[in-house]
Amino acid sequence: MKASAGITALILTLLLSACGWQLRGTTSKPNLETLTVTGASTELRYTLEDELENQGVLVHGESPYLLVIDDEDWMRRTSAVDAQGRQAEIELRYTLYWHIEDRKTGALLTTPKRVMALRTLPWYPENATASSDEESMVRDDLYEDMSYRLINQIATASQRWEPY
Repeated sequence: MKASAGITALILTLLLSACGWQLRGTTSKPNLETLTVTGASTELRYTLEDELENQGVLVHGESPYLLVIDDEDWMRRTSAVDAQGRQAEIELRYTLYWHIEDRKTGALLTTPKRVMALRTLPWYPENATASSDEESMVRDDLYEDMSYRLINQIATASQRWEPY
């Protein structure tokens, strides 16, 4: 009985690793030495640059590769109301459109892509200050999560072309 449970756990582990599943916050290392980030909001840029440099990718303005953030879109909506009809839960959706291009030729190295992250959080009408602070923390978390997702996609894409 214990042996079959161990075999089952091993098979599940292998299946999860084979399908590309990763723990949140883990990133793959891009096959790039340098990268220039353009078009990103300040919050995304700083978070992304820090994580790229943690992965060994030097971020500066003279890289042969441009990570172009074409658009960032925030959507905030009420997803639930309480018995009095007041907002009780909100949903934050952060969508990012991006591509990588060659600085010298302007050629697209990736097709334009979209990445989206979604979070819901409770909203307390009687304590709007705490709810507002929580929303701010969730936004920061979404920037971080989006940076991890974007770096994983960059890592996958950079395996397809030969870096300079």
